Amino acid sequence: MASHFGKLNVYRLPLSSKQTLLAFDQGDLLALDYIHEQQLLQPHSRVLVVNDAFAAVTCGLTEAVKMLTGGVPTLWSDSHIAQQALAHNAQHNGLALADFVPAHKTPQGAFDLMVLKLPKSHRLLKDQVARLLPQLAAGAVIIMPVMVKHLDTPLFVLLESLLGPLTTSLARKKARLVLAAKVEAGDGESPPAQTHRWSVAGLGLTLDHYSGVFSPTKLDQGAQVLLENFPDGNYQHIIDLGCGNGVQAIMAAKKWPQSQVTGVDESCMAVASATNNALANGVGSQCRFITNDCLTDMDPQSADLILCNPPFHQERVMGDQIAMRMFAQAAQVLSADGELWVVGNRHLGYHAKLKRWFKQVQQIGSHPKFVVLKARL
Repeated sequence: MASHFGKLNVYRLPLSSKQTLLAFDQGDLLALDYIHEQQLLQPHSRVLVVNDAFAAVTCGLTEAVKMLTGGVPTLWSDSHIAQQALAHNAQHNGLALADFVPAHKTPQGAFDLMVLKLPKSHRLLKDQVARLLPQLAAGAVIIMPVMVKHLDTPLFVLLESLLGPLTTSLARKKARLVLAAKVEAGDGESPPAQTHRWSVAGLGLTLDHYSGVFSPTKLDQGAQVLLENFPDGNYQHIIDLGCGNGVQAIMAAKKWPQSQVTGVDESCMAVASATNNALANGVGSQCRFITNDCLTDMDPQSADLILCNPPFHQERVMGDQIAMRMFAQAAQVLSADGELWVVGNRHLGYHAKLKRWFKQVQQIGSHPKFVVLKARL
């Protein structure tokens, strides 16, 4: 990655020998070059980077911030993989490690420069802006790099309603900067992270959702289908892989009160939501929730049931790479007679793909859009 701040080797995580996608885009490069050209880094500057998926912008600014201020940038993200990428890319390039703040917590300012990579969710964007504005210094500059194809009129109108008058840079290689200036200093008192509470009809559960968690106002269809086709058996250690709000882990804990349930998700907000929900629904002592890259470094042959409602995208990139990684690692973590239960869209063809790692794959449940599959080693 070459910008006016120099050249860095930045990697997209999880590392893969077949990786064809870059860890940065043209919006990242445009933002770095703009900061350099406008001399926005000063000896007093505190810098915040938001939603930097693989820490490319954060690492791009680290050396200059360190030389000018003696400090480091702060990366605020909902992604465990972003935190891993920050550590990997900093070490690989001999950089100081920037600060990392998970998304359910609020970074403490005052920040003079904010690079805000716009999330796909408007609900999350509104929550982030509401919490960040009080943490900005007087005259702070807000830079929002975006690929032109993602900058539609509703998004621009929303940004204006949140930040006031905006300007935009010229487009370069299909990227553009949206720029805002905050004149008044924030008071340092941010509102708490936004949550939404709702009840799950028929299950007797009440769930709280942080703004960044998938399906924030109702039970998603995939989870509903899996719950309607829940396993029967005597399970001792259950893993909810890609736990989201924790509903599957909570129902597993209630069905098998003798078991220990581990929920795993890449999202910091999901893990925080699931932890709160397990406590609120009476199974907090039976469940633990952790951020992780799928099942990386978890004990082999340690689980006898894995429940999985896999995502089919990473950021804005669609694909089954994450699901395939989940299935491969599940085969390592399951005991010899363990079971993997998967719900997925019919068109994704998980039945055939699971056979790369599992000898027995059986369809258990059916829905016009989804299937539930049981896989055994």
